[in-house]
Amino acid sequence: MARRPVPRSKTSTAVVDYILEQIFEGHLRSGDRIDLEQVCRELDVSRLPVREAIVMLERDGIVSSAYHRGVFVEPFDTRSINDDFEIIGLLSGVAVRHLAEERDAEVIAALEGLVDELRAVPQGDRERVVELVRLILTTEHRAGGSRRLRAELRAFSGYLPLVFRISTNRSQVDTVEAHARVVRAIAAGDGEKAARHRLDDFREAGQRVVAELARRGVLSTEAGS
Repeated sequence: MARRPVPRSKTSTAVVDYILEQIFEGHLRSGDRIDLEQVCRELDVSRLPVREAIVMLERDGIVSSAYHRGVFVEPFDTRSINDDFEIIGLLSGVAVRHLAEERDAEVIAALEGLVDELRAVPQGDRERVVELVRLILTTEHRAGGSRRLRAELRAFSGYLPLVFRISTNRSQVDTVEAHARVVRAIAAGDGEKAARHRLDDFREAGQRVVAELARRGVLSTEAGS
């Protein structure tokens, strides 16, 4: 198999993305041992960024390490996926509530511009949609989040783009409206509505991801229930 060299900057993040992709594609399943040497060879990286990536993944409950035994994929089931999205939705809801309370005209204008860009993306350009969704969320979290809140949300920074990418059954129109209604609530100063919309959107996204992963055979919708 050909090597997949990655940029030396943020190599540990690239390793996290690779391992998550292996899980979401069904190449790694709950309980599987991760061959760290193979990861090094596949990505053409040293052991250091791989170890750093494992620390990040273990912190987020994706993998666990057993002394003298190796690194294993943690149970990946319906409940864990839904819990992830519930937590992200609640945390993100705090950030957008703060934005609505502050009503910073510059931030609101930036968010409205990003939503307009999202609306104008040509049909089928999934990568651009994912990129703009990430920019919208990043803008909201940086502007509306405290130091602690931003740190908590950063734990999901590698996870979100991948899960949104595999959740292919949502139309672009629905994606635009989901973000537009949050921004409208922020602009109107309605923090409770902005937070509620965000939580509802993430809950729905979690359900879509569960359905897609179940379709791929990565997890059972009965697991963890």
